[in-house]
Amino acid sequence: MCAVTLVVPQSLGFTDVIGCARNAVFLTYNHCKGSFMRALLSSSLSLSPLSMPLSRLSIVQLLLISAFVFAAYGADGNSYARLRVDSDPPGADVVIVAELGKTPLVNEFIVPGMYRVELRHKNGYLPASEELTLRADQQAAVSLRLNKPPLFTKHRQIQLALGAGAIAAFAYAVYEQGEHNTLREKHLFAKSENEEKAAEYLEAYEDAALKRTLSLIGAGILSVALQVTIFIW
Repeated sequence: MCAVTLVVPQSLGFTDVIGCARNAVFLTYNHCKGSFMRALLSSSLSLSPLSMPLSRLSIVQLLLISAFVFAAYGADGNSYARLRVDSDPPGADVVIVAELGKTPLVNEFIVPGMYRVELRHKNGYLPASEELTLRADQQAAVSLRLNKPPLFTKHRQIQLALGAGAIAAFAYAVYEQGEHNTLREKHLFAKSENEEKAAEYLEAYEDAALKRTLSLIGAGILSVALQVTIFIW
């Protein structure tokens, strides 16, 4: 970031953020009061929000924008609030209307007002936020602990249950297929010697075939449900 970044609360209505990062200037403003800014900037540029290279702004445009900001919000440092943002672990992106940098961060040029400070970490931590009111010539501090998402969330538990159910149903179907084959062979062997025993084996292997079919259907339904939850969640 550059040496000075001015942050303005969205409730003020005209300029939400004006600042610079390396070779770019960032402007976010209310559309209904954007006519003044449109007069300063080329109409061919994007305006919602605007992020343009400094090379695309003329010296006159830069001077007019700077003059407007300091006239509207004051050039005296005492007109601003100071904010320090820390996180555990450090290195989180600090977002206040726009991204301002990484923690630990100190900004001494924030226009007083109500803000929502959000921290976003790229190493798998859940975002955290805090709302606060900043007053002129006062310093506020925000310190947030970022947490990893739980290993077994409710959605993950449902998916594990569906997956385990599908595997169990398929395993049972394989078992019943083996029983079906064994009973069928016994039925054929007993058919010529003991018709009563053969009838028992016939009933048993038909029952095994039914269980196998139902288990395969159940495994298929559970597998489809698992895929749906993966797609949705």
